[in-house]
Amino acid sequence: MRRSLHDTGELIQFNGRNLLLFLAVYRLTAASAYVQLLDAGMRFSLGRAEYSYLTLENAGRVLACPWTVPVVLALLGVGLGLIMVEAGGLTFACSRAVYSLKMPAWRIFLEGIRSTKEQLERRNFRLFAVAAADFFLMNLAYLYRTLTHIKPVNFVIEEMSGNPFLKAGAFLFVCVCVLGVIPAYFVFHGCMVEQRVYRDSRRDSAELLRGRRARIVARVVIPQVLIMAAALACYLAMVFVMAGVTVVFVRRDLQFSFLIQASQWAERIIMFLASGAASLFYFADLTVQYYRYGKNQVGRRHFFDTGTAFFGRKNGLAFLSIAGIMTGMGMVDGAVNGTFLASSVVVRTEITAHRGSSLSAPENTMAALLAAVEEMADWAEIDVQETMDGVAVVCHDENLRRIAGVNRNIKDMTFQELLNVDAGSWFSGEYEGERIPSLEEVMEYAKGRLNLNIEIKYVGADSGLPEKVCRLVEAYEMEDQCIITCTSMAYLRQIKERNPQIRTGYIIPAAYGAYYRNDDIDIISIRSGFVSKKLVRLAHQEGKSVHAWTVNDKAELERMRVLAVDNVITDDPLLAREILYRGEGTESLLEYLRELLR
Repeated sequence: MRRSLHDTGELIQFNGRNLLLFLAVYRLTAASAYVQLLDAGMRFSLGRAEYSYLTLENAGRVLACPWTVPVVLALLGVGLGLIMVEAGGLTFACSRAVYSLKMPAWRIFLEGIRSTKEQLERRNFRLFAVAAADFFLMNLAYLYRTLTHIKPVNFVIEEMSGNPFLKAGAFLFVCVCVLGVIPAYFVFHGCMVEQRVYRDSRRDSAELLRGRRARIVARVVIPQVLIMAAALACYLAMVFVMAGVTVVFVRRDLQFSFLIQASQWAERIIMFLASGAASLFYFADLTVQYYRYGKNQVGRRHFFDTGTAFFGRKNGLAFLSIAGIMTGMGMVDGAVNGTFLASSVVVRTEITAHRGSSLSAPENTMAALLAAVEEMADWAEIDVQETMDGVAVVCHDENLRRIAGVNRNIKDMTFQELLNVDAGSWFSGEYEGERIPSLEEVMEYAKGRLNLNIEIKYVGADSGLPEKVCRLVEAYEMEDQCIITCTSMAYLRQIKERNPQIRTGYIIPAAYGAYYRNDDIDIISIRSGFVSKKLVRLAHQEGKSVHAWTVNDKAELERMRVLAVDNVITDDPLLAREILYRGEGTESLLEYLRELLR
């Protein structure tokens, strides 16, 4: 085994730079494009099923929609195709390396596409299933960590962990994948390099495995376990280093939140690198074994004849450039405007800074929004009213007496007059001169930085304020980054009639009845004291999310975490993050380093 592993290392080293470049660029590009496609597919399916939110409770009804199954099958087909392109590219690149022939990263990609196309033409559909099972087994640990952050899959995983029958079923599924993959271990080279049909390739694979199964399984499992162990060690080391940096350089009240965010990014990076390393080593070792044990080996000439005029360097680079530009645009759009997946699928109780971070700065001001971003809130809740000259402005009270000492109503003042009002001195002298911002000014700042919960104050049935707020959301293309909430169902109905894509929230201190079934609302925004497990379950069954307000107490924050509400609205985002995401290991590490560096 030592000699074979040495050969695998030499093969990777020979063309390692191009292989790593291909894997890094391809996975980033494919993942970004696939997430955008999933986002569009989920939006489409939920829209046809008349839902705005997916949970385990309403998943059955969504699946029953006639559009859902075709969309899911199409998405699965694209996913299998992406996996096959990677498998085909790595198989060809590693096979060339056996003959000391390098393959540039762009050619690896194009060979993967060509090979995938050939397998479809030969109807080698079972090879796609083997590739999917291989991908699943190689990335099992990394997929598990990812899926535990995705809802409703995380609910299924939690249910499995406490149910012995479900755990046995999951174990059985893994065993089936293993038993299905082992006999087909060498089919990639048979189908892709030697261009055989799947049945013949599987028969040859079984023959090559005869008497060697235990040895080959050990060669696959041991390196994968070592890669996972190395990834875990790297992650722990990075967390320790980041904790030290946090203690030294980050403001004390921000340390916990900062370390949580940094650790999450570190985990994603380590998972990405480890997953790529696992795939690379697997295909390199597979190639070494194939050419060591195989009888019908392919000569050099085959590798020079695989390309056609279309797959030349010029066209290949042009194709990659177009794909890169399109993917980059999708990534920028997702980062700036947000995605449905980020807001509705990623599992965690999100945090909304009430009126901005109103404990750190004057409420509903630009300073409060800046503080909310600094304190890593996911959302900021703001209140919107209208001036006498029709400008939408951000302020909670109708009268300015409390925040400015001026006994005048906003609706009786022009926007220019409001600019002269000091809305910060009441909070502290540090904020003297802070003014009431317009909604447009807030949206311009928040785009790409902070999600907005825009609460429209009810100012009469004939008001054009709902229409005005809708137009601003559309103008800034922030439908995925904003929700519009109100105590008036009539206002919410106006918004839905104008733009069904804008999510709406019904604000209620308490309620009775099946109000959560109303099609004009996507979110139940309710006083935290009235949130119960039953309410959360019923709301999720109807495809609605639950936002609890205003939660400033540690015990109540802990209760909201246990109830799995979707969002807590709080005056103290830092406290909320500490309670909702705290971990004993993280807290202990921070305390230890504080003492050590004191």
